[in-house]
Amino acid sequence: MTLLRRYGVVFWRLREREPDWLPPWRDLLQVRVFHRLEARGEIRGGGFVAGLAGEQFALPEVAPLLRTMHSPPKAVSLR
Repeated sequence: MTLLRRYGVVFWRLREREPDWLPPWRDLLQVRVFHRLEARGEIRGGGFVAGLAGEQFALPEVAPLLRTMHSPPKAVSLR
């Protein structure tokens, strides 16, 4: 939750930048910390940051914002 509160979204590359006192990304996934939080509805899983492989998780209030930021622009009619 520390990383989610700080960034709104977490993924393995982001975790790699953080201090060593946090558990490694593989431990967070193996213990299913993020999956349990997702099942409880506290966070959302998905592909929020384009170009990054692997699982990503975001706070519920941040997830829609991240999705709209990466949506292609709508076509404008010039008629």
